[in-house]
Amino acid sequence: EPPVEWLVPDLLPRGSLVALVGDAGTGKSVLSYILSMALASHSSFLTHRHASPQTVLYFDQENSRPDRDEYLRWAWHGLGRPNTDLIRQRLWAVHFGLGGRDWLTKATEWITTIQPALIVFDTATPCCNIADENDNAEAARVINQIRALQALTKPTTTALVLKHARL
Repeated sequence: EPPVEWLVPDLLPRGSLVALVGDAGTGKSVLSYILSMALASHSSFLTHRHASPQTVLYFDQENSRPDRDEYLRWAWHGLGRPNTDLIRQRLWAVHFGLGGRDWLTKATEWITTIQPALIVFDTATPCCNIADENDNAEAARVINQIRALQALTKPTTTALVLKHARL
């Protein structure tokens, strides 16, 4: 077996597609913003630190602007107020920049330009314009589209897809 290249040691392998699933309001976005800011600012995340600052592209189609801004403030304070210049250079928080039928084209433009190490889709349904969460064919199509987006970067980017749990 080839050795695993880690984006976050023992947590997120480089090039992986990871789903973070939970009920609404359980903290998926807060956790993801903290992870994103930690990678961008070269701060520790759950006792792990990447070897160098990483570029992160965060597509937020879920949270209001005030909520997003609050999550970023919480992350900044919680990480010990890391260097804001480094965060500005490395963390791209795109608020309501996807959605719609052209989401894939928009995402392709962002990813090709920024070349992130991590892409966060918050959350899957509005980001990827999913019409029917129960349609396996649609889910497979979106997964393949996200994998194609990952392949636009070298080394292959890690994708973190947030999803609300279904009862």
